[in-house]
Formats: sequence, structure tokens, C-alpha cells
Amino acid sequence: MNILFTVIAVLSLGYYGVIVAYAGFKASFSLFWLALAVFCGLLAFLFSLKSFRLFLKGLPLWVKVPVRTTVALGLICFAAVEAFIIFPMLGKPHKDLDYLVVLGAQVKGETVSNSLRLRLDEALDYLEENPRTRVVVTGGKGPGEDISEAAAMRNYLTDHGIRRERIILERYASDTKENLTYSMSLIGDKEASVGIVTNDFHVFRSVSMARKLGMKNVTGLAAPSDGILKVNLTVREFFAVLKEKFVGNI
Repeated sequence: MNILFTVIAVLSLGYYGVIVAYAGFKASFSLFWLALAVFCGLLAFLFSLKSFRLFLKGLPLWVKVPVRTTVALGLICFAAVEAFIIFPMLGKPHKDLDYLVVLGAQVKGETVSNSLRLRLDEALDYLEENPRTRVVVTGGKGPGEDISEAAAMRNYLTDHGIRRERIILERYASDTKENLTYSMSLIGDKEASVGIVTNDFHVFRSVSMARKLGMKNVTGLAAPSDGILKVNLTVREFFAVLKEKFVGNI
């Protein structure tokens, strides 16, 4: 066991270093990997001690069984949720949807961030291939943003050849639930076919929330996410899904 925990600790610490070198110390969720490295390093050290192994061996079954069961159920839960997160990344959108809804993400001044650009490029490809589809761009104005995320997205789409008449602005939402709720009110038809455009790790949660809100014919369009941060974002999404399930949003 000490070898397994040592390997996990080294890999986690190495990935933390990669994230920090690439995105800085403030990168979202990066401290998880440092904490995991420290935790697994401690377990590796403990399992290397003969006295600790003898202590575990001497524990009664009424202690061992619940602990092992809890760990096993936790791993099964993690694997199952991650499967739900990963599977929609591979799906292909239906043709001729009535609407796309592009979920907002950070804007720097008036410039879309890399994450948001990836969503918009995915939407552009679809809109060019399906000329009757309209698009809702959704997102308000947050800190460090000179215009709303929706306005920045509209500008990006029109700069790349999409007519303004095809674009519907929703410029008040501040999170995914509001993105979807306000977009639904603008669409005004729960039976309309809708594609939710977001980064791949976020598709499952977004589509699940849309269905919970009453969208009856909704699918996801998975835009790429940053290759270096993909593992970090996908693991972080596990906790986001649990949170949304706990509060009743999915």
C-alpha cells in the first residue's frame, strides 16, 4: 500500500506543480492536488511502518468493515459520477436545433476568455452548418468586465459572420442556473429543441439542470476545455455535481 500511496502522492504533487506553472497559484481547485499529495504521502509513510500495519491488523471487524465499506462506496460514487460527466463529452448534437444557449464565462474587459472562446467557436461551427438555428448568449457583467458576457459573445459572433438577428441577448445571469432560467424565459417554449453550449466537463451538469428547470428537448454541445487543466476541471466537477444534487438543482 505504501508504494501505491507514494505513486499517487508524487503524481498529485507533480500535477499541482504543472497547474501552478501554467495558471498560477490562484488557479481554481489547484490546492486539492497539493492536499491529496500531502495526505497520500502521510499514508505512504504510515504504511511503511511495521507498527502501523500491525495496529491495523489488530483492529476488530466491527471497525474494519465499516471503514472499508465507506471507502469502497466513496470510490464507486466518484467513478459513477465521473462516468456521467465524461460520457456527454463524446456526444454529437442533433441537427437543426431551434436554439443554442451559450453559457457565459469570464470576460477580460471586452475580450472573451479562452474558455469562453472555445464555447463560441463550437457554437459558430454549429450555426454555420445549421442556418435556421438561433442562439441565446447569456451572462451578466462581473468584476473586471467592461461589458456583459452576453454582449462580448454577441460581438465575437457578429465579428465571425453571424447575423445579429440570429442572436438573443440575456445579460443579467450570474451563474449557470440563472443562465438557463433566463434563457428559458427568452425562448418561451419548453418544447423547443435546445442545445446547451459549454465546455466538455460542464455539459452533464448544465443539461441536467436544464431538464430540472423544465426544458423537455435539450442536449449538450461539448466545446473543448484546456488540455492541461482538463483533469483538474473534471475532478472539480465531481464536487460541483454533488453540490447541485444536494441543493436540488439536478
